[in-house]
Amino acid sequence: MVPKVTGLQEALPKSIGLLSFDGGIAGCQKIIHEILTWEAKSDVKVEVLHDLKEIGSALYWMSLLDIVLRQIDTTQFMQSAPWLGLVPGNDGQVKHAYSDNTPFTTLLSAATSAVASSPACANPSSYLVMSKQAEAASLLYKSNLNSGSVLEYALAFTSAALDRHYSKWSATPKTGFIDITTSKDFYRVFSGLQYSYLEDSMTNPSKKREMLGDSVAWAGCTIMYLLGQQLHFELFDFSYQFLNVAEIETATVSLYQPADRSKSPNIFQGYEVILEAMRKARRLNNHVFSMLRARCPLEDKVACAIKPSGAPLHRMKFSNTVSAFETLPQRANS
Repeated sequence: MVPKVTGLQEALPKSIGLLSFDGGIAGCQKIIHEILTWEAKSDVKVEVLHDLKEIGSALYWMSLLDIVLRQIDTTQFMQSAPWLGLVPGNDGQVKHAYSDNTPFTTLLSAATSAVASSPACANPSSYLVMSKQAEAASLLYKSNLNSGSVLEYALAFTSAALDRHYSKWSATPKTGFIDITTSKDFYRVFSGLQYSYLEDSMTNPSKKREMLGDSVAWAGCTIMYLLGQQLHFELFDFSYQFLNVAEIETATVSLYQPADRSKSPNIFQGYEVILEAMRKARRLNNHVFSMLRARCPLEDKVACAIKPSGAPLHRMKFSNTVSAFETLPQRANS
């Protein structure tokens, strides 16, 4: 998929500015069409979408599998915790109520000792074996309590795979500040793919939804999150800017519309379908990003910020990617 994404990056114009509010949504649509000149690479665009679909389907399947496995682990924990002597601690973590043996092994050891000391028991070997098996079972259950997450493993594997292509998909700004106009990072490509996909869904929504579904969003959001481009995407995405312009246009028109709203023209006539599709896409993206933040939280990195006066502010904590690359800090957590 990397050469295909590179081809789409090369087809982007050298400068991509923010969408203007002056022309309304019609003007924004015209600007986006001028930016996304991918007609000659339509086959490449379709192939990238299908590649993202495969990645997103795998990640979504892992998330469902992880939910099921966690439910099974919870059920097994509730059944085995009393026998293993596990109790919740004050910090929410599980701790052992007994330092040496578990209630299960203590009970069987006491029973074995009582049977072995009885004169009526000529051969207590079976009870001794049972006591040893209880100790082995306790160790086995304790080790299973710390089982890993298949989703977190999949995200770590994806992050490691992205490390090899980081310089191509997430270039470090030369000035040290966010590059607005000349950036061709992956979030720019996915932004164009998402807009094109949503616009195409207006013509035949059932076919497009059947072909790709939500898997493209799962893959795109995961890649952007692991590359540290979530905030870039939310700031500069074409669809998000399109929705912002629509909201401003609605507020502006409402100030000058007649008292009888039934007589006012519908300024979004012909755009209702794509606007609703963009809202659904934004909700889906937010859901995926929320899941990623919960299951794969970003590390904190100490960096240097700049005050409005120009003075440096040292040792500020910023959110960074799981790969700990030297990327531009996005937000301070002072």
